[in-house]
Amino acid sequence: MRDFSKYSDQELAAFLRSGDTAAFKAIYKKYWDKLLVVAGKRLDDLQEAEEVLQDIFLNLWLRRADFQLRISFDNYFAVAVKFQIINRLAKRSREALRNKAFAVDRVETTEPVTVQFDLALLQQQLNDTIDTLPRKCQLVFKMSREQELSNKEIAKALDISEKTVEKHMTSALKTLRTRFGNLLPVLMLLIRY
Repeated sequence: MRDFSKYSDQELAAFLRSGDTAAFKAIYKKYWDKLLVVAGKRLDDLQEAEEVLQDIFLNLWLRRADFQLRISFDNYFAVAVKFQIINRLAKRSREALRNKAFAVDRVETTEPVTVQFDLALLQQQLNDTIDTLPRKCQLVFKMSREQELSNKEIAKALDISEKTVEKHMTSALKTLRTRFGNLLPVLMLLIRY
């Protein structure tokens, strides 16, 4: 049996590509604990962190034949964990928003009028805030949200670069986050402007 600790990351990746299960186990043993600590801290949930790592290692094994290591396994796993965590946190956020939206439906019959009034008020505040954006920023934001155009389509329509479109969208969302804070994702789901 080989001592895989003597091999470079590139050599380990080559063994992995050839389907060497011992190389995969060596990579797994070398990185599992360290990655579990990182994912566990970021997710604040050890079980979910384990699921994230299982997904990462499963994908690595399934893609082994085409796997190309660009820099190192440290770098590869850092990026993989980062994206898995972002996906998990986004999923949590979507679920929380969905649950919050469904909670509105379960409010007693005396409260829906108040909730609808609050939504109308929030919609007005959202529209007012959008109207305070610089003209081009406002236009880009509305094209993205109302017309559901991609950044590429907006850039073409306005004869500007996609980077400029991204800057306008970032600026608009920053202004809206400053104004509405944690309420912004709910507003984006519930309100059509």
